[in-house]
Amino acid sequence: MYNWQKIKEEVRQKTHELWNLPAIDMRPVWRALAYRNYADQPEPIVRAMALKRVLMEDKLFIYNGDILCGSHFGWYNSQLPDGINEDKYQKLLSEHHLRGQRDFWAGWDHTLADYPTLLSIGISGYIAKAKDSMLQHTSSKEQTTLQAMIITLEAFSSYILRWADAVDSNGNKIAASVARNIALKPPETFHEAVQLVYFTHLVFESEGRGAMALGRIDQYLYRFFKNDLDENRITRNEALNIICHLWVKLEENGGIQNICIGGVTPDGDDATNELSYICLEATKLVQSPSTNLSARLHDNTPEEFYRACFDVIKTGVGFPAIFNDHVLIPGLLEIGIPIEIARDHCMVGCIETMLAGRQQAWSDSRYNMPLHLMNSLHKIKGQKNITFDLIMKTFITEMQISIADHCSNYNEYVAGFPPDKYPDPFLSALTRDCINRALDINDGGAEYRRMHGIAVMGLATTSDSLAAIKKTVFGDKRFTFDEVMNAIDNDFQNNEQMRLALINFAPKYGNDENEVDDIASLLVDWTSKECLKHKTLDDGRFVSAMAANTSNIPAGLEVGATPDGRHAFTPLSDAASPYFGRDINGPTAFLNSVAKPDYHRVLTGSVVNMKFEPSFFQGIEGEKVFISLMQVFVSKRIQELQFNFTGDEILLEAQKNPEMHRNLVVRVSGFSSYFTQLSKEVQDDVIRRRTHTLK
Repeated sequence: MYNWQKIKEEVRQKTHELWNLPAIDMRPVWRALAYRNYADQPEPIVRAMALKRVLMEDKLFIYNGDILCGSHFGWYNSQLPDGINEDKYQKLLSEHHLRGQRDFWAGWDHTLADYPTLLSIGISGYIAKAKDSMLQHTSSKEQTTLQAMIITLEAFSSYILRWADAVDSNGNKIAASVARNIALKPPETFHEAVQLVYFTHLVFESEGRGAMALGRIDQYLYRFFKNDLDENRITRNEALNIICHLWVKLEENGGIQNICIGGVTPDGDDATNELSYICLEATKLVQSPSTNLSARLHDNTPEEFYRACFDVIKTGVGFPAIFNDHVLIPGLLEIGIPIEIARDHCMVGCIETMLAGRQQAWSDSRYNMPLHLMNSLHKIKGQKNITFDLIMKTFITEMQISIADHCSNYNEYVAGFPPDKYPDPFLSALTRDCINRALDINDGGAEYRRMHGIAVMGLATTSDSLAAIKKTVFGDKRFTFDEVMNAIDNDFQNNEQMRLALINFAPKYGNDENEVDDIASLLVDWTSKECLKHKTLDDGRFVSAMAANTSNIPAGLEVGATPDGRHAFTPLSDAASPYFGRDINGPTAFLNSVAKPDYHRVLTGSVVNMKFEPSFFQGIEGEKVFISLMQVFVSKRIQELQFNFTGDEILLEAQKNPEMHRNLVVRVSGFSSYFTQLSKEVQDDVIRRRTHTLK
């Protein structure tokens, strides 16, 4: 009866229909109608009632034989409902747009609920906490803030009861019983706990939030799994089935939904447990690009966990990405996070570090480092007595000014979303310590302030460019500085020999060559320290990243030719990885290079892509080699690695015949995706990465 494979096929079919038919998203309409009905109320109440309206209007699409109820398809109509013609529809959309809401940069999604507390006290416990807080906080603002939270929590409970009645009428007594229980009290079983987590995730999606995370799911769900197992209420296979159903539901939601497993406990012990392995097994079975699995590793990670991670990675799904506790935890400690909380961090979105359920939503922005390098080089072009030290000094000054401007521009942007005009009652209710403080999450309610990541793009492009100048201009004296700059300004027209010399006679990042690796290390260290000098307007932290998602492609369109031999307006290097195809000395040299920069202050995280031919790690010996690679990753204190195990032959074939490869999943940047759904530019970006082989 409860067949996740069947639900998976229905999800994919329904999703295909949704995006290929003129589906109407009704959520903005329902919110706009609530805005009208409660226009005379304080803004937190208006926003809370808008969420309630969406949850009460949902048509509740039901899959037959679904062990976890809940779906987003009930928000979409094939035509306008009775009473709303096209003119009224457009007017409601306009009203919704004019009122506005927070966006990613202002702190909207890329976060998660305080799931440990939610599973401990339930929705009813949160409502009771809010009512108790109202007795302690009596100002009008505090009362309104708390009342708005209560409205959203009560609407959440009512929404779950609606689902219970609906699936009960559809004959699914088990799912109905589970839903009724968690609507009124804390979950008691593994099934109930997973259902509550998914319902919470679904309500976040109802608000239009993308890239919401589930956090350390193997930690906060483990006690329910263990209790059920001990009491013979569940078998391991039944638990795996439930997690597979959850993974399928996440694919329905779509996007990038980070799930964190492994790592250490708040006490510093190994946190790996049986549920960690079940999450890996579910990822292998479901093969969904939406379950962005992140595995935290450390010195005492069991070899069995390495083996289980490899078993999933080698399928080609791109999960899990691996993260190093010995890099991220010290960085959190350095900015004042208590050790037990630092050890309990997770990831949101692609790779961003988050204090789960304790701080404002994550945001980040892009910083084009090669663009600023070229700006600085042009400032000194034509000067006499140019030295490499002068180049570096000019570049650092350029970055100091541009990073300060970047932070100022961000603060100016966020100032346009004041908490009193853009409150967030539902997320506030589920974030420590908003209820106890009677404050919105963006108004000082969260236990910790936001971290805004400045994604420093083009590390290898910049490092290779500086190394090429240092080697060919000041070392070998093959060219003068102005000769190189003139060739660059003309995109190496009639200077192909110089371009090849800049490529072939200068060291390149990714080959274990100190001349260029030291430059990369300096840039990582300097930019991470410089970002930390600045504060957000609400006393949060600016932190650096060495990641770009796929923004290295449009960022390259901003930058002419560069001294590393790159042609004008072509993609920059990928995140913190070596430039495409220039890591020619094999995977050991690759790892040695990316291990040299100190990433512990790069609190957003980094993205380093490694790509292998599928034949590289065949059999028992191949498994041993890959486990050794992951152990080297931990011992060398590399912050992050992620892998593609799909050969170029398959990728090129998929480009030519996409209909034959609809289910081909690849790791793109901090996320995976169906390869054939990527743009040609992004597909090419994946293909051009160096593919390591046994030769």
